[in-house]
Amino acid sequence: MEKKPFKKTSKFFKREGFYVILFVCLCVIAVVAGVTVKNSKQVRNKPIENKVVKKDTSKDTAKAVKQPTKSYENALQVKKEDENTKPKTEEKTQEKDTAKVSKQVQPKFIKPVEGTIARVYSEDPVFWNSTSSYRPNLGMDIKTNLGKSVLAVEDGKVENVVSSSQDGVKVIINHQSGLKSVYSNLAAKTNVKKGQAVKKGDVIGKVGKTTLRSAYEKYGDHLHFAMMKGNNYINPSKYIKY
Repeated sequence: MEKKPFKKTSKFFKREGFYVILFVCLCVIAVVAGVTVKNSKQVRNKPIENKVVKKDTSKDTAKAVKQPTKSYENALQVKKEDENTKPKTEEKTQEKDTAKVSKQVQPKFIKPVEGTIARVYSEDPVFWNSTSSYRPNLGMDIKTNLGKSVLAVEDGKVENVVSSSQDGVKVIINHQSGLKSVYSNLAAKTNVKKGQAVKKGDVIGKVGKTTLRSAYEKYGDHLHFAMMKGNNYINPSKYIKY
């Protein structure tokens, strides 16, 4: 009687044992799968990697921004220095070149006639015996002999020949350098005509007695010589020395 329940239980485990073991295995697999999924979610939600990436990116970006800015500022400074330096250098070069050109272009004049200075250039009024009046002398009166040859002081072109004026017969020569020479109180017959090219030292006429302005000055026979820059009279003693 006592052996019957044990036999029944043993038969039950033999018959249903396979299903029990299968159930237990499925439970273990389910637990393992659940733990695995939970761990994978935690790994995905970790914020450490994002923080590291953000920090590295910001540092690299900051460095990248700073470096072009510095080079750009340096470029501006170099450009400003070049702009400030170049004009000064160019101005100095231009001044030197202008000085060289002016020295080369500046002609050397000769005396228009042999003689001595009787009256100097004066923009202030001076007394004239011939007219008993005061007026400027916009040239120099050179005391010399009647009939003395008058020479062109520099190469040029005869701009005009005036046969009648208060200063007498007058020849104007343009020297193509902004300067003109004027020869007055010449004899009636001149050696040149308007438009004629002349060389330095060419005889353009003779000293005469055709002036009305200074016909009775105490120094007597003379050549009235003047120089002009453009249309303005200038002091001829700057170019011709007696």
